[in-house]
Amino acid sequence: MANKRNGKNALPDGQMKVEVRADPKPDTPSYYVNFIAVNHSPYDFCINAVRLPSQLSEEQQQIAKKGGRVPLEPLLQLVIPTTLMKGLINALSEQCRKYESQYGTIGTPGGTGNEKKQ
Repeated sequence: MANKRNGKNALPDGQMKVEVRADPKPDTPSYYVNFIAVNHSPYDFCINAVRLPSQLSEEQQQIAKKGGRVPLEPLLQLVIPTTLMKGLINALSEQCRKYESQYGTIGTPGGTGNEKKQ
């Protein structure tokens, strides 16, 4: 059967364009994270989201005192296909730009931050 849609946006028979928007509900899980680690493989990127504890355990304190990296289990691990990465970076950059135009410069840990743009 021939495709009845005309124009350059026509899709082959049996296919449709789907636009998605996130619609979180009050009971959608959410996590506070204050540390993010990112790595990649040839096939995807991985974002590990961690909440640093306010108090380290004795074992973690010993590791930190020796200059080692303290292992903390991520609350969430996002595995993202490489094809989505550029769009994610662009979306985060745009949200950061909008935030800073409304609230001021985002500081870095130990910096002054939050200076209002003029």
